[in-house]
Amino acid sequence: MAIPKHCLVLIFVFALSISTHVEMSLAARHLLQAPSMPQIPTLPTLPQPAALPPMPALPNLPQPAALPPMPTVPTLPQPAALPPAMPNLQQATLPPQPAMPNLPQAALPPQPANPLPTIPSATSLPKPTALPPLPAAPALPKAALPPIPSLPSTPKLTMPPLPAMPTIPTNFPTIPSVAPPPSH
Repeated sequence: MAIPKHCLVLIFVFALSISTHVEMSLAARHLLQAPSMPQIPTLPTLPQPAALPPMPALPNLPQPAALPPMPTVPTLPQPAALPPAMPNLQQATLPPQPAMPNLPQAALPPQPANPLPTIPSATSLPKPTALPPLPAAPALPKAALPPIPSLPSTPKLTMPPLPAMPTIPTNFPTIPSVAPPPSH
């Protein structure tokens, strides 16, 4: 479904570009065939401004005084060796886990003497027997039916011969260029 939409958009863009090209070509041809236009008057020259006076020199500003030197950072004494972060702790011992009690083993009840019924296989199924014949339908009395009328025959229509198709010309007329003639 998306491809036909794209094709439709491309066809519209193509048609729009051709129509604007033809309109511009016709406008250019119309301008070339129009009588020559009068000369456009030249723009009057405007008076040039006089040179600007030079900028006055900036007054000398006082220079900032030199800043005093920054005080030095005093050195701090190095601390002695620190005590260990965690003192030695005694390892705690846990009491032993109690043993798991032994559970009695469950025994399955004995199997019954007769086995479970099994699904019959296809070979053990009974064979189908032939069905008894259907009783004969009772005879209906024959009634005298009127004869069926025959349909009227339709007249044969003959079509007139088709006119001869015109032949396609083998040489096509040339279209003059839509570009304006070259200027000399």
